[in-house]
Amino acid sequence: MQSHYWGVGSEWLWAFGQFVVVALTLCFIARQVKLQTKQTQIETMSHVVQAVCTIQERWHSEAMQRVRFDVCNRWNKDRKKFDEFDGACEHIANFFEELGTFVKIGAIPKETMWDVQSWNIEYYWGMLENGIVGNRKECEEHVYSDFEELFRLMREISDTKGAPSVDDASIDKFVKREIRATKACLDLRKSGPVHVGV
Repeated sequence: MQSHYWGVGSEWLWAFGQFVVVALTLCFIARQVKLQTKQTQIETMSHVVQAVCTIQERWHSEAMQRVRFDVCNRWNKDRKKFDEFDGACEHIANFFEELGTFVKIGAIPKETMWDVQSWNIEYYWGMLENGIVGNRKECEEHVYSDFEELFRLMREISDTKGAPSVDDASIDKFVKREIRATKACLDLRKSGPVHVGV
């Protein structure tokens, strides 16, 4: 007697066996890809969180707070004479230029940047735009283009979310809040660490 498992007529068994092996292999590969994709997502999110923390540390550093305090005080005192683009304005514009580059290269998603810095980006662009335009004429170069593009991206997201637009009145309110916030932080730095009694 001839066996249905060996010899003529047994091709179905071997074809079925190959199908099972291929199916199991594909399932294993799909599972590995899914695990690697999940791991990659975790690593990417970790990178974004670390980048955002670094950005926030720089934004709240003593040097940046002093510059912000100075720029906002000058705006508050005489808005008409503010268009001179000095070193303090350059310091802030350079910071936002870097953020624009991070978004442009995809290191930080634009939605994340909107959550973290859109308020500052939009208002400081409103304050510094005329000075930047003047600086471009002086340099004969399109400087701070990543800052400008970042502002546009943030404004697009703000518009879709129904956030109010930036105008002179809202900039004046923003400037007053910036002065209060930076002054409070700088005063705390002067007084030293706060010790809480037990």
